[in-house]
Amino acid sequence: MAVPERTEGGRRLPRVGFVGAGQLARMCCEAASALGIDTIVLASSPDDAAVSVASEVVLGSPTDPTALHELAARSDVVTFDHELVDLDAVRALESAGRCVHPSSAALEAAVDKALQRRRFAAAGLAVPEFIILDSDRDSDLAALRAFAERLDRVPVVKAARGGYDGRGVVIASRLDQAAGAVAAWRESGAVVVAEAPIEFLTELAALVVRRAGGDTVAYRAVQTTQVDGVCREVLVPGGLSEATSKEAGALAARAAELVGAVGVMAVELFETDTGLLVNEVALRPHNSGHWTIEGATTSQFENHLRAVLDLPLGATALTARAVATVNVFGGASGILDDASLALALSEPRARLHLYGKAPRPGRKLGHVTVLGDDADEAARVAWRAAAALGTPVPAAAGATR
Repeated sequence: MAVPERTEGGRRLPRVGFVGAGQLARMCCEAASALGIDTIVLASSPDDAAVSVASEVVLGSPTDPTALHELAARSDVVTFDHELVDLDAVRALESAGRCVHPSSAALEAAVDKALQRRRFAAAGLAVPEFIILDSDRDSDLAALRAFAERLDRVPVVKAARGGYDGRGVVIASRLDQAAGAVAAWRESGAVVVAEAPIEFLTELAALVVRRAGGDTVAYRAVQTTQVDGVCREVLVPGGLSEATSKEAGALAARAAELVGAVGVMAVELFETDTGLLVNEVALRPHNSGHWTIEGATTSQFENHLRAVLDLPLGATALTARAVATVNVFGGASGILDDASLALALSEPRARLHLYGKAPRPGRKLGHVTVLGDDADEAARVAWRAAAALGTPVPAAAGATR
């Protein structure tokens, strides 16, 4: 049942509903409060990160049509905290006349890697060389072997749907390992993407925001460091040249227009000797854009809200010469106590964002952002603050500078 509308100073508050109640929805809810926007989250659990800051909460599964319709009935527009959704259920909302941004058609590009690869390749966007395995088991394994022989390398294999943060991806050193993953996925009915492993110079990400009316703004592209498939560090501008950043932003804007994105779209890229390649896309606020809370004139979270409500988009200019963001993870003890918090906050330039999650080893608990004039120094401060909170420090990250 719909909840009565609220007004503030005689103004009716717009209502944005989020499918999912994780940290991305949480930070959108925090941005919404300053804009006078009500937020409703569809939470799987009362302990989800956004529950404590949302205006309203609907408890239920993101794939439950009844829960989705309840969320939509309370909202002017429905948007997403994640892509682990049932596209048929989202289509049903649209058929019922509900406003959904991004649309189910746009979401397919993020939900289905096979469709994404085919669509981007057909449009001329540079992607890794790939094949789709969606036939019978023996034919698929034969195709995988032939592809590996042509590449003279073991392909990377990915489940077309359901993977994120390194899940659903196998980077194998032997072909039999890749074949075993393919066989298991195909046995369960999952379509598989096999693609050439990329020797890249840098991993980067480009964020664009597209409003329902079509206007688009882009953020400065960022350099990212991934460990075990999970983003650990974001540097702005990092080692990226102005030309590379502009090229990445233009590519991301093209991809957003191609799929009809509304809201934030993140495009993860590889910089190679021969140019930029698209790796993955997400049609929602993204981990590579958390720096924008302090490091840009308008955060990705505020701009996402503006976009899905078809409001004018905010400026994306940098607020400092260098920005570093480091993700906070639970350490071996799984403890996040007052002493570690005080130690992290002893870095006066460190801006800490905790997501309200119960600590456990390896769980993403928050992030730290530092602004400065020197990129290396900003990264060192951010890593010191994250390490004070128990975050394990990988050798690949900026703390080793």
